[in-house]
Amino acid sequence: MEIPLLLKKDPSGRLIYSIPLWYRIVTAIMIIAIVVALISSGGSPSIVAWIILVLLVFGLLYEERWGADTKEKQLLHSGGIWPFVKTTSVDFSELKGFRLSAFARGTVQGSAQERSEEARAYAIMEGRDKPDPGIKSFLGMGHIKPYIHLIAYATEGRAYLIDSLPARKASRLKKAGSALAEACGVPMFEHENLEETKVSPES
Repeated sequence: MEIPLLLKKDPSGRLIYSIPLWYRIVTAIMIIAIVVALISSGGSPSIVAWIILVLLVFGLLYEERWGADTKEKQLLHSGGIWPFVKTTSVDFSELKGFRLSAFARGTVQGSAQERSEEARAYAIMEGRDKPDPGIKSFLGMGHIKPYIHLIAYATEGRAYLIDSLPARKASRLKKAGSALAEACGVPMFEHENLEETKVSPES
């Protein structure tokens, strides 16, 4: 399940990229509806019902938040399940920039197929590639699903995965990356301008 992240400014002016309030409200409503239905039925909940309920609770308690604090000059990240949320901070002076990076599941690293699928991921994101109507699959199975990562690069080879979306939905990562880069005072690189070396992102 893809949890959408929303770019906004908090009352202090800090730029925030995090799970939107509407997602938590919808998740809470679903939890309440399931609990009410279970109580009304009077029977013992099935294993499936318990699994769905637990997943929804985890979704409600899950935190994923990035913030560019221009006063403290830090890029802040909070992630995890409450109350076990881990916080990471990176000084603006340690940041080298943000970039979009393609990733194609199901390909061999360094192969010609990987390079081809990564190029296709960028094309899909930019609207230059359309699905082949001649290729049929069931629920998308059989296809290599290209993704775009938004990554923040820092000194000493460190990299932080900000967000990841399927290539067909990833055009909004450009907006988020550009806004965060501007707030941090570092460049937002386009994929054509970046070095070939890849860094495994930390989350």
